[in-house]
Amino acid sequence: MVREIQTLLLSHKHIHLRWLKAHVGYLGNECADQLAKEAITKGDPFLLPKPLSYLKSEIKSAALSIWQDNWDNGETGSSTHDIVLRVSNKPVGWNREEIMFVTGHGPFPSYLHRFNLRTHDNCSCGEKGDPMHYATKCRFTLSWHFQTPTVSLKLQWLKNILTNNFSRTRLRLLMRFICDENNLIVVDNN
Repeated sequence: MVREIQTLLLSHKHIHLRWLKAHVGYLGNECADQLAKEAITKGDPFLLPKPLSYLKSEIKSAALSIWQDNWDNGETGSSTHDIVLRVSNKPVGWNREEIMFVTGHGPFPSYLHRFNLRTHDNCSCGEKGDPMHYATKCRFTLSWHFQTPTVSLKLQWLKNILTNNFSRTRLRLLMRFICDENNLIVVDNN
């Protein structure tokens, strides 16, 4: 269609194309607007498909919806799900130590025992060696202790730590100590 128009314009030198201000009463322009509106309502086959940016947005939205559904109904990650309720393609801004603490995946006896890498899940002080133990009770990590939350406020306690820069720094130092001094806090019977 564009080539036909170009050919017609080249063969009829008396036809000139000019810009016209829209919607100010030029008869030809008003007729063209009316024909365009009619074509849209009648489902004219010359309608252009949706732009690529729209399609990308729709695909992204559908993918996030599927991901959210999998996140909400999944069988793993429950400790993290309680803190990060909505999935997003934007990073949460946590570093390695914070991720290990929140997920419980790291040098913790409770984690290592699940995979038969330790014979028990106890810290060398005798209590269960999970992240909360090291952050609040363990005698080997006194320098980094946080106040012990009540069971009902544990989730809010963790969210508060992750949103406070000073607390996040203490948490990172705690995790670095646990990683560096793992032989001190984990005694294995293997």
